[in-house]
Amino acid sequence: MQVLLIGANGYLGPHVVRALSSHHQLRITDIKPAPEEIRREYPGHRYFELDVTSRDEVLRAAEDAEAIVNLSVVRREPKLAFHVNTLGCLHVMEAAVRHGIRRVINTGPHFTVAGPTYESYDFAIPPDVPPHPGIGLYPLTKSLGQEISRIHAEEHDVYVQEYLFYSLRDQKELKPGVGGVPFVVTWSDAAEVFRLGLQIELDRLPSRCEVFFILGDCPQTKFLNEKAKRILGFHPKDDVSVLWQASSASSGEKR
Repeated sequence: MQVLLIGANGYLGPHVVRALSSHHQLRITDIKPAPEEIRREYPGHRYFELDVTSRDEVLRAAEDAEAIVNLSVVRREPKLAFHVNTLGCLHVMEAAVRHGIRRVINTGPHFTVAGPTYESYDFAIPPDVPPHPGIGLYPLTKSLGQEISRIHAEEHDVYVQEYLFYSLRDQKELKPGVGGVPFVVTWSDAAEVFRLGLQIELDRLPSRCEVFFILGDCPQTKFLNEKAKRILGFHPKDDVSVLWQASSASSGEKR
């Protein structure tokens, strides 16, 4: 499958490239050039610079593609965050409609949906609760992009999967007693879900716009990954629960 990756040189992008490189023909794009080590490691793919805030650039890059994966993000600068997170998503969806691309995967933070109201007071939160992004720049601009995706999916023959993340860790960081937020996944497990999302038959998706929480099996179960498991076949391999286990040092102190 010809897959356009937008924002592929960020934190998550190289992990996604690694997960997809042997399964698909990738167009690895970002506003900045791909590192030489990535080009050397994955030589059989196309690399070019792409500004997601440019509608024309996105339309050209998506020509003849069969799927678009949008990893682009800006978190803090107000004007740029709107242009990347919101208008960039509009450009992706316009490109999908223009070129007859039926499969789009967008990404964002979990608080695009489960903002402060849910996170502060609720438990066993699934990804299909009514969106409550709060007032933060990052979640608001991403939630607008998500709404644009949903509307396009309703009006056109495009299937959108929204993958929401929070805390991403290296495997070597999974150590007893470290703790952290109860919405954590390793980079490799996070990347694997993109392979599953490109693999699933579109008619197996319950609707043309589905939101998924992507997290490991956290013992608190404050947030639920059941939907990603049930629909996408997502089974995180890394045991993030160790983060909340007592360390050997603390166990020794108790004795």
